[in-house]
Amino acid sequence: MFLVVDGNNVAWAGFHSLRRAMEAETPEQLTRAALLGLTQSVLGLIVRAGEPPPEPGKPSAPKQTVTGVAVVFDEGRPLRRRSIYPAYQTGRESNPSFMENERYVLEGIAQFIEGMRNAPVTMLRGVNTEADDLVAACILNDGVEGPIRIASTDRDFMQLVGEALSIYSPVKRVVIDHENFQDHASPRLTDGTPVRFPRERYLDYRAASGDASDDLPGIPGVGAVTAARLVAYAPLEAYFEKPSLVTDACGRRSVKLEGALRSGEAREVVARNRELMDLRHAARNYPSLEEYRIRGTWDEATFARWLKEEIRPGNLDQEAAIRALAGLAEE
Repeated sequence: MFLVVDGNNVAWAGFHSLRRAMEAETPEQLTRAALLGLTQSVLGLIVRAGEPPPEPGKPSAPKQTVTGVAVVFDEGRPLRRRSIYPAYQTGRESNPSFMENERYVLEGIAQFIEGMRNAPVTMLRGVNTEADDLVAACILNDGVEGPIRIASTDRDFMQLVGEALSIYSPVKRVVIDHENFQDHASPRLTDGTPVRFPRERYLDYRAASGDASDDLPGIPGVGAVTAARLVAYAPLEAYFEKPSLVTDACGRRSVKLEGALRSGEAREVVARNRELMDLRHAARNYPSLEEYRIRGTWDEATFARWLKEEIRPGNLDQEAAIRALAGLAEE
């Protein structure tokens, strides 16, 4: 199994978790929180082969063997997407917590990359791009064979789920694959009933509903449940041609939504969001990843010294991590 880790996603999660636990306040402490959280998370994922941590008292038994690892990072701002939609992800820059701590997370990432140069791991890092695009390019353009697992909480990756590709969500501690996809992708009504739709229409479900985390609005009058109902009933193009289908799909009329469909606004929003969200489309911008690639070379003694003396992870079986990397080096 080829394991792909969304590095920035994991780094920020680890930083927020350890910052509080470590009571980090100084620049050195904050950088260490980012470095320690990222290192423990990535090595833990390698040891567990992208599986959730075992339940207390139960042994860990990875279902697959890791044959390759890529950890993907970005820095800067998503310039390509902002050229399409200037407000894209700008909310982060008005968030004091993000702006104050970004430097420490980026420095933690830089130190992690240096340490992992002595491990049999590939790292990809782009400037003023997005890790999502590099992840997609790594999977789709690099000739990866066999099963693939992405470790990330980013729901955009769910558009790539199929028989060969699954996702491990570190926060929910669950693996999402083609068999349980509906359970995790479907929005729910207030009584808990899921609103299911075809997996192949996930991208359009997102394009119709938008993504608040990226400051990206959807079609006026459309939230997650309405979007799911729409794509469950018919492809979005059907509504552009016949807005009255909304009543059939949703069981009620929506004057706001039908107005957006009739005016052409809905078509424009969906076209824009598809362009911004479609990771298969984005991967075509990176036919080669060589300029972003950093290949680690296994040096067990140097890596073990870095891990034990500089990182000193308290929530990681260091010997298990070294064994896992040694096994990876033999693949």
